[in-house]
Amino acid sequence: MKIDYIWRNMDDIYIDQTLNIGSLRRFMTRHESILLFLSLTLVVTVLLVVFGQPTSLTGFTEQLTKLSPLGQIAICFTTGIATLILSRAVLFLVNRVHGVGPAACLIWLIAEMILCVSVMTLVLWALSGGGRVQLAPLVGNIVLGYFGVLLVPNVVTFLIYRLRETHDELMRIRLQLDQQDSQPVPNTDKTVNFFLKGGRLAFSTKVSSLQYIEAADNYVNIHYVNAGKEETFILLNSMKNIEQELAGTSLMRCHRRYMVNVANVKLMRKDGVGLVLELNGTSKVIPVSKSFSEPITQYFANSTNITLPNE
Repeated sequence: MKIDYIWRNMDDIYIDQTLNIGSLRRFMTRHESILLFLSLTLVVTVLLVVFGQPTSLTGFTEQLTKLSPLGQIAICFTTGIATLILSRAVLFLVNRVHGVGPAACLIWLIAEMILCVSVMTLVLWALSGGGRVQLAPLVGNIVLGYFGVLLVPNVVTFLIYRLRETHDELMRIRLQLDQQDSQPVPNTDKTVNFFLKGGRLAFSTKVSSLQYIEAADNYVNIHYVNAGKEETFILLNSMKNIEQELAGTSLMRCHRRYMVNVANVKLMRKDGVGLVLELNGTSKVIPVSKSFSEPITQYFANSTNITLPNE
């Protein structure tokens, strides 16, 4: 099997792994970490408003309203949280559609801070009745409060995310080592059986006819070739179970939602911020996520006698 290999793809992967940029980017764009970060931010903000009562911020504005300073601060911080939630929701959607690189993440964070601080400043000024405002000290104190509120949620969320990601990486390495010990050379002519969650046989085929497997909620879509025609079998099972059942075959996990038959891959190329795989017999392009890129690229390098960069 001939693989068209692009060297700069491997350069990106090694830089990403060395600097741990991919982990930071995934931390900012995964919905689990976004939800945890926003939840912790909301809790810290409520505690600050209720117990810290940062009403000194209202001292930088001329009070022309009967609204209490605490009420003004509560509305101001609520607006800031709403702006932050909107920003992270848009970031999640943009990354899902187009992909967000490390530089874009940094720019987004800076723009997000400017937007939140600007919105909170304008809201506090409007709530004070639109009187005179000492802009420089007000903005400075809001910036300090912004970083103070976000420090704990960012650190805690990132540590939890890295622990989970490290655990998943170790489990994948262990699974791959078990596969290498049990069967160093994948048998593409082996017949594999697919079972329902209850253990009942649902589908059987040759490994060589499999193209890729795609997760879809509580189901997996098994894409295979039958009599030269691409077909799909929908199976009630999880990708985790399927991955364990196919250990030792040429089916490898390349993405959270995909497993691919590496024996049927004809091309590996760069697409946006990541790698994609093109297969024989199908027009489907399979993405390779950063967390699975190393075992995939190492497999192709070893199988095609291609020397990896920096080796």
